[in-house]
Amino acid sequence: MSHRDDDTLAKWLDAELNGAPDDPAADRLFASLASVHLTRFDAPAGLSARIVAALPAGAFLPARPAFDWAASRLVRLTLLAAVVLLGLALALVSPRQLLPLAADATALAARLLHDGLASLGAAVGVWKASLDLFAALGQAAAVTVTTGFMPLLVAANLAVATAAFVGLKRLLTPREECF
Repeated sequence: MSHRDDDTLAKWLDAELNGAPDDPAADRLFASLASVHLTRFDAPAGLSARIVAALPAGAFLPARPAFDWAASRLVRLTLLAAVVLLGLALALVSPRQLLPLAADATALAARLLHDGLASLGAAVGVWKASLDLFAALGQAAAVTVTTGFMPLLVAANLAVATAAFVGLKRLLTPREECF
């Protein structure tokens, strides 16, 4: 070593072996070692220009999605036709016909709101019935598990599962090379 040896290498190895896998102290020690012993090199001139030149044409353009509905000519033509027809309809409707048309639109909106609220009420009813069913099943399961021979069976099952978990945890300890 060309510089004064201050045991940084030994400290770093000790921190790596005895510390957590992502120990910041070990990372700082390695950075200080690397700054002294590893030389930096500069990329050759024109490297980025050669890399960009080697890329295929249009590589920096964003990829076009498989189906872009807004870019479809058919969708654009349909929207244009809808706007034109709506403009023509509003221009050709007389004020005498506008009031019944507005009343029909209001009735349609009210019917839509009523049906939507009815559907929401039905969904809440189904949810409540499901909740009642699951509560009854949970109570039955609790009664079954807590009476008779079942508590001993459940405790034995939990003991076996805990022993298996502890055994596997000891067998599968994390190692540095796995990360």
